[in-house]
Amino acid sequence: MAGAKKTSRSVASVESLRVCLIHTPCADLDDDHLEAPLGLLYLASSARQAGHEVVVVDLTGTKAETFSQRVPTGWDVYGLSTYSVNFGLTAALAAQIKLSSPRSVIVAGGPHASALPDDVLRAGFDHVISGEGESAFVELLRRIASGVNDNARIITGQPVAHLDDLPPPAYELVDVESYTRVVEGKRCLSVLTSRGCPFKCTFCNSTIMGAGQPLRFRSAGNVVAELQDLRRIYGISHFRFQDDIFAFNIRRIRELTRHLKPLQITYRCFSRVNTCSAEMARLLKDGGCVHVSFGVESGSPKILAQNAMNKGQTPEQIVWALENAHEAGLRTRIFLIVGFPGETDQTIEETLKVVKSAPWDEFSVYPLIAYPGTPIHDEPGKFGITHVDRTYSKYLQVGRGRTAGFTIRTAGFDEDKVCRWRDYVIQELQGNGRQWAGESKKFR
Repeated sequence: MAGAKKTSRSVASVESLRVCLIHTPCADLDDDHLEAPLGLLYLASSARQAGHEVVVVDLTGTKAETFSQRVPTGWDVYGLSTYSVNFGLTAALAAQIKLSSPRSVIVAGGPHASALPDDVLRAGFDHVISGEGESAFVELLRRIASGVNDNARIITGQPVAHLDDLPPPAYELVDVESYTRVVEGKRCLSVLTSRGCPFKCTFCNSTIMGAGQPLRFRSAGNVVAELQDLRRIYGISHFRFQDDIFAFNIRRIRELTRHLKPLQITYRCFSRVNTCSAEMARLLKDGGCVHVSFGVESGSPKILAQNAMNKGQTPEQIVWALENAHEAGLRTRIFLIVGFPGETDQTIEETLKVVKSAPWDEFSVYPLIAYPGTPIHDEPGKFGITHVDRTYSKYLQVGRGRTAGFTIRTAGFDEDKVCRWRDYVIQELQGNGRQWAGESKKFR
């Protein structure tokens, strides 16, 4: 893009760039302002550590007609995080920035850009960073500031090997008190203690940012230091550990719990059903955990199987984990997916039978969404998918009023059938002390 070349020359003599990082909203959600954009805050910290001036503009909770009042003009670099469901809005905002600030460099990152870098580049961005962005973004800023232009428009970010080396996320760049995420009804902040996931579920896009990379952990001391700083600065003692799988490695949870217990914090986290032993559940509770979420997805062996979801868990493990969490006194939330290829009325009943036999408190039910970068999106025929909606604007797991996006078809079902399955599962599970997750007042 000619604009990128022009900008590089215009800031060639500048060592410190002015960088604006933008988080775009999703108006189809009941609340898209739950929590600060943690990925952008990490990016901001790394860019500031490299000597650049950085602002973070979180547009969630606002309407498109107000963007021009919120986004400053004339900054050297704009970085926009991309998600599939609202990518059209993000691309439109990038075009507006290019008109108002034609000499600026516009960079895309995040899951949608990582999965479809060529498509995102064609949408009008100067550069796309695929994968974990801290080191790649800092290097791009260095090259822009020095006037180097080698036409490397798609940049693959290298996963951070030693997470303790990262500066903490720059929460001071956003209005912490404006966010609505709560744990036990108390305002909370999200903390990331690890990156990566060792599992290869065919529907999950969490591995896109660090595809093929091992699970990496921050040290217990590093995590505790961040928690102490957040409590000292913001007066917050409630946290949401945002790791894809926080309760994964029992040895690590033993060590973390020894450090967390004296802090007397309250937290919620995510686990897997094949790792939540009775000891794991007790350790979580002992360290301050009050709420744990599980990706149950299905109770059908056929759907969970290696040649389908590749979930790496069994119906028996689902019941085992939920019983362990319940016995430890943890509030539990389960996530279910309906409409995976091969789904039938029988597999739906198998799922209901399993989850009805186990103790849990809250639930959500999603239709299968073929997120870019996942096998079911990139190789749909392999799974018997005959149609994938590639407009992406419907890629919504749970929206306003429990709405959702129904985006695939197979020879055995269409979007309407998946919708009926979802409605049926919700109807069968709600009540008797079990609550739709979106209606929880204490855990959002």
